[in-house]
Amino acid sequence: MLKDTFCSSPWFHIKVNHSGEFVPCRWHQTTMGNSNFTDTSIMKFYNSEEMKNLRKSFLSGNKPNECIECYYQDSHNKLSGRVKQLNKSGIIQDHFELSLRTSPHYKNIEHSEQNSGESLYEPVDLQIDLGNTCNSACIMCTPFASSRLHQDYKKLHKINHILFDNPKDHKIWTKDSQLLQKFVDEISSITNLKYLHFLGGETLYDAAFYTICEKLVETGVSKNIIVGTTTNGTIYDQRIESLIGQFKEFHLGISIEAVSTLNDYIRYPSDISTVIDNIQKFLSLRNDTNLYVSLRITPNIFSISELDKLFEFMIENDVTAESCNILTNPSQLKIELLPEDIRQETINKLNDLIVKYNLQKTDQVNIRRKDLIQEVNSNLLIEYKSFLESYKIPDNVEDLRYQLVDFLKAFESLRNNSILDHVPRYKDFLRHYGY
Repeated sequence: MLKDTFCSSPWFHIKVNHSGEFVPCRWHQTTMGNSNFTDTSIMKFYNSEEMKNLRKSFLSGNKPNECIECYYQDSHNKLSGRVKQLNKSGIIQDHFELSLRTSPHYKNIEHSEQNSGESLYEPVDLQIDLGNTCNSACIMCTPFASSRLHQDYKKLHKINHILFDNPKDHKIWTKDSQLLQKFVDEISSITNLKYLHFLGGETLYDAAFYTICEKLVETGVSKNIIVGTTTNGTIYDQRIESLIGQFKEFHLGISIEAVSTLNDYIRYPSDISTVIDNIQKFLSLRNDTNLYVSLRITPNIFSISELDKLFEFMIENDVTAESCNILTNPSQLKIELLPEDIRQETINKLNDLIVKYNLQKTDQVNIRRKDLIQEVNSNLLIEYKSFLESYKIPDNVEDLRYQLVDFLKAFESLRNNSILDHVPRYKDFLRHYGY
């Protein structure tokens, strides 16, 4: 059925990745064609043959191969990127046909159906990947998104060339001042642009982030734009305080996996005390500004066991939990590799938290509404509990568990640390697979 496959994203959103290549959405797995911001305008790509074909594919009820990540999340009743984009279009899956026809994007969708996939309007939502400049080397990240991990992967590839690819060098488009100005000029001319989301690397560590924001303030268009970005929580830059009030809204996602030192192992070499201190500084800005803060999580086989503590922190601090995806890569860190005893313990801990705070699943809600923080957190917590209860164990689970140990040992040989210092409960499990 169309409601199970359709995505409205290509009617209002596109992404520019670190190399300047255009990508149809923030969750899409691949680039499309050879379109690059260095020689192609945003609007030219937005109505390119690639984008037209993607729109026609969705209108035909197809499941594009590049969108497999969202369909995987859908299969586990996780709030996928596809469903998030439908929500932005006012399209509700339980009332798909009616809400599609009343969607503010319906006229544009109808136009595309009658005009070979062409979009009638400009995009209103852009994701901009600034580059891989980063002060962290998270174990689940990629060299493409972290300059520090890029250097690690060169060494890791020599240690285990099967698990770790030799990273390629990429030209970062935001290093070119003329391209930065071209970008500001183009988005300033998009009359209905509402949302700009920046990713890195670490955006608060990247000069391009401040340059673009400051130029947008200078042009006078910033007051009509919502800016969003994600930080690893290790940096508190005073410039953010002055920028927040210059935009219509400022959305800040802070990536964190645990409120213990496990976060330091996963998001190496962070210091959890510094991260929590910075979180509190950002939270204190909410009362007098248009800043909206969320804590972004990507639970893996280890951090899932402490998810209850992290959610309790969010509940007690009245801050929104946000999760883009159930982790699928690196496959060695998938939650589905959990030993059964820890899986059951984790389910029980999440259930205890649900009972303690009387949490209940509600209808899909706007995750940016400050008055719905607890409802958003309840939904996400219950989603992860449901996933733990129902996930399918991979056919190659034994191979992946052995690979997990090799994966950890390779990283630890560079960092002189041990996962068991942070999750001793996993000792017997990891020892069984050769740790």
